[in-house]
Amino acid sequence: MKRALTTLCLLLALAAAAGCRDAAVSGIWQDREAQTTYHFRDDGRVTVSVLDASVPAEYTVDGDRVLVTSPQGTVVLKKRDDRLYGPMGQELVRRAD
Repeated sequence: MKRALTTLCLLLALAAAAGCRDAAVSGIWQDREAQTTYHFRDDGRVTVSVLDASVPAEYTVDGDRVLVTSPQGTVVLKKRDDRLYGPMGQELVRRAD
C-alpha cells in the first residue's frame, strides 16, 4: 500500500511539472530590434516570429528556464529579472500592451 501511494504521488508530481505554465511569462516579448517576437499564451502555446516567418510552438516553465518546443526543435530561454535570455546572446523584453 505504501509503495502504491508513493508511486501515485510521484506520477502526480511529474504530471504537474510537465504541464507547468507561468503567468509571469504570458504576453509578448521582443528583442531590441523587434525582429524576433515570442507571443506566450496562458494555455502553454507560443508563436515565435522572426522577421516575416511565424512558427507555432508550445512552452513549459521549469524554474528559471522556459522551454519552447516546436517541430524544429527546442529552444531554452532563461528568465532573469524582467528579461528572457536565449541562444547567441538573444535578449527579450516584455512589450507593453
